[in-house]
Amino acid sequence: MKKILFAIALAVVATACHINEGDKRVEVGSIAINAATRNEVANTSEEGRFYLTDVPAVEDLSVEIVGNGEVQTWATLAEFNVANEGKRYISAPYTITLSHGEMGAEGWSKPCFKGSTTVEVPIYGLTAEANSEVVLQNAIVIVEATDEFKGYFPQHSFKVKSFDWEAEKSELLFLNAGEATITCEATSQTSKASTFEMTVTLKPTTRHTVLFDLSTAGNAKVNVTFDGEIVEVVEEEFELNENA
Repeated sequence: MKKILFAIALAVVATACHINEGDKRVEVGSIAINAATRNEVANTSEEGRFYLTDVPAVEDLSVEIVGNGEVQTWATLAEFNVANEGKRYISAPYTITLSHGEMGAEGWSKPCFKGSTTVEVPIYGLTAEANSEVVLQNAIVIVEATDEFKGYFPQHSFKVKSFDWEAEKSELLFLNAGEATITCEATSQTSKASTFEMTVTLKPTTRHTVLFDLSTAGNAKVNVTFDGEIVEVVEEEFELNENA
C-alpha cells in the first residue's frame, strides 16, 4: 500500500512539473523592432519644411528595452538583432527606446534623435512588432540679418545662448528645446555701439530663424523677428547715412 501511495505521489509531482514547464513556454513571446529615421523637421520660413541631410542609419541606433523589472540595452540595433535571435520575453508590457547622439548636448553638429514605443509581448511564443520612428529631439537655430541692418552696422556679431553664431559654417547649430537668449553686439557707421538682446522659446524638431532688420519708415528702429513674427523692436536716434 505504501509503495502504491509513493508511486501516486511521484506521478503528481511529475505532472505538476510538466504543467509548470508548459506554462513557462506558453507565457513567453518575442520582440521585433521596425525602425525608421525621419529627416524632416518643422520650419516656419517660407519653405515650410526643412530636411536634414545627415541622419543616423537605422542599424546604428542604440536600443533600450524596459519591462518585466529589467532594463536591457544594446549599443546598436544591429547588435540587438543578432542577440535577439531566438530570445524570449515573459509576456508583459515593454517600452522600446531607440536613440542616437548625446541627449541634452548642444552645439554645432550635435543632433539628438529619439523614438519610443510600448508593446505587449504576447503568449504562445508569438512576436510583438515594435514600430518606432526616430526624430530630431533638439532645435535648429539660424541667425540672419538684412542688407539694411548690415549696411548701417558694418561691425556686428551674434551669440545664441553661449555659442557664437558663425554664418559661414556649413554645420547646423543644435540647441535644447526651451528658452534661449539671442544677443547682438553691433557698431554703427558712426562708431556707436549697441546691444540687442531677446529671449525666445525653442521647440523640438524645429528649425527656427532669427532675423535682424533695420527699418527707416518713420523713426529708424531695429526689428528682430523670430520665425516671421516681430519679437523685439528697438527705437533709437539713428544717424542714417544716405549712402549706406
